[in-house]
Amino acid sequence: MHISECGRGRWRVVLIQLAVVAGLVAFYKLYLPHWERLEATRQAADRERKIEAFFRKVVVEDTAHEIGVPGEGAGAKRHPQRLRATLTLAEVEAALGAPDVASTDFRSDQHLTWIGTTHKMEGSFNVGRLYGLAREDRSTGHGVMVFESIWAWHPY
Repeated sequence: MHISECGRGRWRVVLIQLAVVAGLVAFYKLYLPHWERLEATRQAADRERKIEAFFRKVVVEDTAHEIGVPGEGAGAKRHPQRLRATLTLAEVEAALGAPDVASTDFRSDQHLTWIGTTHKMEGSFNVGRLYGLAREDRSTGHGVMVFESIWAWHPY
């Protein structure tokens, strides 16, 4: 065996190793960020479906009453909405998953927010029971706050 043949074998091994390293770098720098963006988009769309289904399930419209709504024109009236039931925190998290944002106010009430692609929903909990639900359109900022009583209902 000649010395030149031994040197070629080493270069082949080095080139193969460099190709493997370049492939790994390309995978981690190019493909993984793309896949993570696609996964985040899919999760946000899934969260949006859960928000809409949960809101339809938990909120009921009272067709027996009409309440005047300011800002929607003179004499505009809508049917108020109220919570169908006061769910526990565990029941809400089972339906929607873990919240995106959590905070506590001065009365120790918890405010949990779930963010979808087009809507944001905040549930307000007192002693672990849902007492208020706010759903907001992320593009316009308009929404509605729904409570146990129809008289506390407030569109904005």
